Amino acid sequence: MKIKQTIVAMFCIAILAVSCKKEQTEIATLAYQTASDSLIILKMDKELLLSPQITGKANRYQWIENGKEVANTATYTFKKADPGIYNIGFTVENEKGKTTLNYRVKVTGPYGEGVLLLSYTDETGMGNSSISHLDEDGTIQTNIFARANPGSFLSPEANNLYHFNNQYYITSSSGPNFLTVVDAQTMKLNYVVSKSGVSDVTYFATTDGKTGYVNVTNRRKTGLYPVDLTNKTISSTLLEGSKEVTLIPINTVNQTLVTAAGKQLIKVENGKVIVVNSYKENVSGVVKSLDNNYWVGVQGSATNKAKFVKLDKSNNGIDSVELEAKFKVPANGVLTSGGKDEYLYWQETSRGVICRFNTLTKKVEEFVDHAAAGILFATCWKVNPKNGDLYIADSPDIFSGGDPYSNLYIFDKTGKLKKEVKKAGNQISDIVFPQ
Repeated sequence: MKIKQTIVAMFCIAILAVSCKKEQTEIATLAYQTASDSLIILKMDKELLLSPQITGKANRYQWIENGKEVANTATYTFKKADPGIYNIGFTVENEKGKTTLNYRVKVTGPYGEGVLLLSYTDETGMGNSSISHLDEDGTIQTNIFARANPGSFLSPEANNLYHFNNQYYITSSSGPNFLTVVDAQTMKLNYVVSKSGVSDVTYFATTDGKTGYVNVTNRRKTGLYPVDLTNKTISSTLLEGSKEVTLIPINTVNQTLVTAAGKQLIKVENGKVIVVNSYKENVSGVVKSLDNNYWVGVQGSATNKAKFVKLDKSNNGIDSVELEAKFKVPANGVLTSGGKDEYLYWQETSRGVICRFNTLTKKVEEFVDHAAAGILFATCWKVNPKNGDLYIADSPDIFSGGDPYSNLYIFDKTGKLKKEVKKAGNQISDIVFPQ
């Protein structure tokens, strides 16, 4: 009997030993707390607890942040005062080996999300420009540049809020700072360009942060003028071949500046103007639709219908769609898109109607009738690339001598008014969606 009990006991011990040995040699597994944890957006100075799910035995923990070890615990509290992209790796180790889970955290400044609204003037209609911020909760905060830079102000008559390489370039027609460059996350002032050979600076663009170009409202000096961002000067010399450039935003296509110049679509490469294509009528602009496709708008006339032309990677036309005669796609209708869906938008300025073209179905429709929506004079319209909503800034008293305030109307992709923001700025001239 004792022998039998001894054998049974030894058998149980053997099973337990095998079981323990098996448990000890299994590699630990890791999983995110939620599926979205691989890419996290967090505002600066906010804490984030990273607590991955661990299955199995772990003898050692290690957190690596941008190549540097920061903790040896099962969880890690992340907090940063500086905006940027942070790559964080978490590793667990036991006798069997190591397992790693990676996080990517985008830390944004106070203005790295939401909507930015550039005001042409102040509440008097004669003073400095400003920027408003509409946050994700719908709260509007005005004059954020002055808040971020006490004692400093934007120059009057701001037209363009251009984003490149985590900076905004803000133009001013009258100066003294014809170009003001700020940090895109915090609005902190980086530098200004106050030396300019031309006035009436309207739109700006750059593809390298070293050299840029502006166009101007001065009809005697139409065209593109080079901007030296290193020496902080705007040239008085017209870029040869750009005299017919239309006063609309300067586009960037495949890291190249592309814009309308009368009946031609031109691009700027190595400081030279190259004609991309010529058309029978004036070019209204070039914008991006889904899948990185680019479309050119060509204005209609009494003899030629308006049309949209799709470009391939070599800027050759590969599709062309004529519109009904009532649609003119005027250059001052400012062709725009969110760049991530099938819709292109513009204003039929003679009728006060925002229209849109569907690049998939090739259909055009009247989208928002200003009069029916209560919009008296639209000064800017842009599409939010995150959801396709159309934002229209209305400055109702712009010609009456009344208050220069602007109201903001937000329409969803069906044309339904989602929200109206009263007094969002003063003669809003540009709308930007931080990304």
